[in-house]
Amino acid sequence: MDIIKEIEIKGFKSIENQTLNLGQLNIFIGTNGAGKSNFLEALAMISASAEGGIDYKKLSSRGARLSSPEILRSSFRNVERKNYFELAIKMQDFYYNFKLNTNKESLSYFSEKLLKNNKKIAGRSRAGATLFKESIPKITQNRSIISIIQNYEGSHNNIINKLSEFAIFSPSTPILRGVASDNSFQEPLGLYGGGLAKALTDILNNNSRHELQRFFHLLDWFQSIGVTDQINTDIAPEQSILGNILVTYKDKFMKTNFNDLYAYDVSEGALYILFVLVLLIHENTPDIFAVDNIDNTLNPGLVRELMNQIVDILKKHPEKQVFLTTHNPTALDSIDLFDPNHRLFVVARNEAGKTEFKQIKPPQGTTKEEWEEKYYGLKLSEIWLSGAIGGLPKGF
Repeated sequence: MDIIKEIEIKGFKSIENQTLNLGQLNIFIGTNGAGKSNFLEALAMISASAEGGIDYKKLSSRGARLSSPEILRSSFRNVERKNYFELAIKMQDFYYNFKLNTNKESLSYFSEKLLKNNKKIAGRSRAGATLFKESIPKITQNRSIISIIQNYEGSHNNIINKLSEFAIFSPSTPILRGVASDNSFQEPLGLYGGGLAKALTDILNNNSRHELQRFFHLLDWFQSIGVTDQINTDIAPEQSILGNILVTYKDKFMKTNFNDLYAYDVSEGALYILFVLVLLIHENTPDIFAVDNIDNTLNPGLVRELMNQIVDILKKHPEKQVFLTTHNPTALDSIDLFDPNHRLFVVARNEAGKTEFKQIKPPQGTTKEEWEEKYYGLKLSEIWLSGAIGGLPKGF
């Protein structure tokens, strides 16, 4: 599978030095401010570099917060602060590493290295840059070595392109309703909920429309979903409707001559669930992506059921890799800690304020039956709330 297998983060925001082994489905739990979003933004940094260089425009298009360059470097009491941070990933047979200098105004590459099967494809340092062992003209300090590699044929281009499409999605209810704009301009789905009607149209017109039946397993009071450009202005809300089309729903409990609902009529949960499903099944959405706060707007039972659908979709699409953050314990109940494709990480700050990631997994050699016996058959949500795995405020 062309997924990120490992990530190394050194000196980035609250993360001083952490290495994570990743799976296809990765879930991060922890208190507010523990560093979950910092991890996602480290991935956004790597993705931007894969596109050709790290700048605010590329970071914004991936859903990262646009902090001052200096904020990106770790700062801890009684620890010497370096002038750079370092990020690296392993993906299939490839390893990509870079160090980035930061100052008050800009970011610039200190070093880069791209390996395949432990053999260098390209690199840069103070001594210069090389590509396939040949020296190349000096490239600007804010342009990555990847920008040159992309001009050459090779299997590494597929990996790089897949990595460069990574984005962090955080849907907003007004944008999902069609009454506010999504300034991310991401296609086919905006990072904050834009483009849902158009993306849904694509699915309804292709062979993946059967996957939308999952929606009705989650919200069974709807008879159908669709898209319309015939908006009834007599009952439209006071806000301006953006775009020419809207998502529509039919409620099976309403009178058949008055059961059409627009996106601005239905619950925010119905919009959010549809967005997540479209994100997962649309053929042109990123293969590698994150959803920050997957439990957003949802009842705990719906969170659990949505996670069941996500797990099932990922089984059918091994090319996809998903990173989810959550504060809702029921999001964990679909995770199988004995499945090598699933990863659960507890994120916490240590006594020095440094973010640490603890992967929750059964002791080596433990069977699923032995694990269940140890915790008396409790669900992962119940184990989390018991305090046994951490990720809760002190004194909870």
